[in-house]
Amino acid sequence: MGGGNSINAAAKRFLLLHVRAGAGHERAARAVAKAIDQLQPGTTVDVRDALELSSLFLRKTYASTYNRVLARAPRVWGAVYKRAASPYDSWRQRLRTRLAVWGSPKYIDEVARFDPNAILCTQFLPAEVLATWREQGKMAVPIATVITDFAIHPIWVHRGMDRYFVAVDSMKEALVDTGQVAADRIEVTGVPIDPKFATPIDPGAARRELGLDPDPTRPVFLLMGGGFGWGPIESMLDVVMALPPRVQAVVIAGKNERLRARLASKFAPHADRVKIHGFTERVEWFLAAADLLLSKSGGLTVSEAMACGVPMLVFRPMPGQEERNCDFLIESGAAVRAHDYEELHYRLMHFLHQPDRLKEMQANAARIGRPESANAVAASMLRL
Repeated sequence: MGGGNSINAAAKRFLLLHVRAGAGHERAARAVAKAIDQLQPGTTVDVRDALELSSLFLRKTYASTYNRVLARAPRVWGAVYKRAASPYDSWRQRLRTRLAVWGSPKYIDEVARFDPNAILCTQFLPAEVLATWREQGKMAVPIATVITDFAIHPIWVHRGMDRYFVAVDSMKEALVDTGQVAADRIEVTGVPIDPKFATPIDPGAARRELGLDPDPTRPVFLLMGGGFGWGPIESMLDVVMALPPRVQAVVIAGKNERLRARLASKFAPHADRVKIHGFTERVEWFLAAADLLLSKSGGLTVSEAMACGVPMLVFRPMPGQEERNCDFLIESGAAVRAHDYEELHYRLMHFLHQPDRLKEMQANAARIGRPESANAVAASMLRL
């Protein structure tokens, strides 16, 4: 590994555990790994999917079930999310912990094999298992957790956790209020995003790079559906393209190649106004070009947008954590929510008629953005 050298942590080893249920948990882990690499060359970082260390049953069902439910029956996930918010030390919480520990038989052996100085979890399954063993005295390695959303859910909260990294001050207050975690074990760092988001990009240069008109009087609306291209992006784009011709649009379809191809064909006659892209590793360039992001409110998407000072129009967030992320953004003045296509059209037209309102939201987004979040988490891990 290579990079700059600002913290002396020679020969340290870190195990970073995520779960591929959605794309955000892995992105957060890899952002921290990259920041550690840049802060301290020579540090060994192993980024692993915790399901690789879990039982066959969990490997086969955990992530795939979550992804299918979100895509096909989001209200079911909302009900599960609420039901999982069991009181601390309730029978439901204890049963869930026992099942999680039972389904994770290889964790201890992997920790002993890799012999890390510390472990960072970016998803609640490995966090629950390792914090339980830490509290029981079965593990001597310090355990830290990144909460990848903008609100606290009890499934993240464990007495055995050595360090929590949270997105905003209100989450620290809520975590302390549970009575399970002391304030000195919580750091407000932001949700870790790729360190490259800390390098500003000129909006005009970004627009030219993407084939857009750099004229600032022609607003750019960016449409995203997360890494998997979820959500009614095509119908949302229909609404955007019905706006006055000065509006430009960019779509990131993620790994949904079928969606990308369909949109590229459908909107080919309007190539001067709309650009269609598939999966990209250059989201920072798209956000630099954008005036507004139309998307779901996943934790990593929100964090990246705010780091770039791009407000959001949240359309049909997933019940559960995305709705709570959306609530935070609205309270912060960095987002509005549209419940249907008529409201989506109205809100977009409002921004066209009231550009100062959009500028105000952009300032609010920049105020709460934390582009250095991964570096903050990495620096703290190197001090463990």
